[in-house]
Amino acid sequence: MKTNDLLSQKNNKFNFWKAVSRMFQKGGVYVSLVILLIVAAIISPKLLDPKHLLFILKIASILGIISIGQALLIITRGLDFSVGASATLVMVLICSITMGDSEYTFRAIIIALATGFLVGVVNGLLVVKFHISPLVGSLGVMSLLTGITYLYTKGFARGSTPEFISYLGNGLLFGFLPVSLIIWLVIALVIIFILKRTAFGRYIFAVGANPQAAYMAGINPEKIVLYVYMISGLLTAVAAIIWAGYLRSPTLVGGSSYPLDSLTAVIIGGTPLAGGKGSILNTIIGTIIIVLLSSLLNMLGLGEGVKMLFQGVLILIMVFAYTGRKSIS
Repeated sequence: MKTNDLLSQKNNKFNFWKAVSRMFQKGGVYVSLVILLIVAAIISPKLLDPKHLLFILKIASILGIISIGQALLIITRGLDFSVGASATLVMVLICSITMGDSEYTFRAIIIALATGFLVGVVNGLLVVKFHISPLVGSLGVMSLLTGITYLYTKGFARGSTPEFISYLGNGLLFGFLPVSLIIWLVIALVIIFILKRTAFGRYIFAVGANPQAAYMAGINPEKIVLYVYMISGLLTAVAAIIWAGYLRSPTLVGGSSYPLDSLTAVIIGGTPLAGGKGSILNTIIGTIIIVLLSSLLNMLGLGEGVKMLFQGVLILIMVFAYTGRKSIS
C-alpha cells in the first residue's frame, strides 16, 4: 500500500507539472501579460493610464517591427544579432543625409531601406552560401556595422530628422493614436497574411521544420532563407526610420539592446529556436511585455540589470514551458 501511495503521489506531481506546461504552451505569453498588468496595477497604477499605455505602444513599435523580422528568421532556424548595429547605422545615415532638410527625405528613406536590405543579403549569404552559423555570422556583421558607423561618424553622430520622418516616429492620428503603432500593426497584418495565406508562407514553415524534406518537396531552402533575411533587413530599416523620427537626432547608443530584446520577445511569444513554428501575434504580445516591464522598472527606479534579470527568468520559464514536456512526460 505504501508503495502504491508513493507512486500515486509521484504521478500526481508529474500531472501537476504537465498541466502547468500545457497551460503555458497554449497561452503562456498571455498569462505573462496578465500577470504583469496585475503587478503594474498594484505597484504603479499610473502605468496603466490610457495615455501612458499608448506612449508605451509607440515605443514598442520600434522593437516590435524588428521582432517580427527576428521571428521570421527563427522560424527558418535563423537568427540575427546585428539588428541593433544595423538600426543604429540606418538612423545615423538618415540624420546625416537630411540634416533636418525635408528636401532630402525621399533620398534618405531609399538609402535607409537599401542599407537594411543589403545587411539582410550579407547575413543571408553568410548562412546559405558560406554555411556559417547564423549566430557567428550575425555577430561578425554586428561588429562590422558598428565599426562602419564609428568610422562614418568619427565617434560623433550629427544631424537631425526632417518633418516627415519625425512624424513617423512621433505623429498622432486623430490626436491620440501613434502613427508608428499603425505602421507596426499594418506590417504585422501583412506578414501574418503571408504566413497563413500564401505559398511563400508555407515554404517558410516547411524549411524551418525540415529543410531536407522541404528540398525533397521541390522547395529551395537556401532561397527561402535568403529571402527571409532580406525581409528582416528591410523591417529593421523601417524600425530604424521610426526610431530616428522618435529621437529626432542621432545617437550611437541605444541599439545594443535590440538583439536580445527582440530575441526575448520572440521566445516569450512561443517561437521555438528549433524552427518550424511561430506566431507573429504572440511575438507582438511578447514585445509589449518587454517594453511594459522596462517601463515599470524605470518607474520603480530600478536599473537595466534588474530588467535583464527579469528577461532571463521569463526566457527560462518559457523554454521550460515549451520544451520541458519531454522531461516530464
